[in-house]
Amino acid sequence: MRTEGSGRLLRIFVDEGDRWHGQPLHTAIVEMLRKHGVSGATVFRGVEGFGAHGELHVSSVFALMPNLPILIEVVDSDERIESVLPHVEEMVTEGLVTLERVDFRHYSRARN
Repeated sequence: MRTEGSGRLLRIFVDEGDRWHGQPLHTAIVEMLRKHGVSGATVFRGVEGFGAHGELHVSSVFALMPNLPILIEVVDSDERIESVLPHVEEMVTEGLVTLERVDFRHYSRARN
């Protein structure tokens, strides 16, 4: 079964070492998104990157405490994304949040 629509792509860029009330920030964000009924979220762990501070984050066997880039992507309706943005903005004290308009095709098994 295929459904089509338009909505927003929300991307949240943070660091692996970022925390929210003692837990990894990306975990807390995904839990918040799930609690607010977002259709889904995916967390990607980067192997290398840098941000506004210019500090290089690299995956290395010699790194005792790696602080790699983390990307969280969410696609949902404009309304749903707008409803979670205040929570994201509260939680992300350093990072980048982007929004894009998207057309999507959602594929799922037909229900009997």
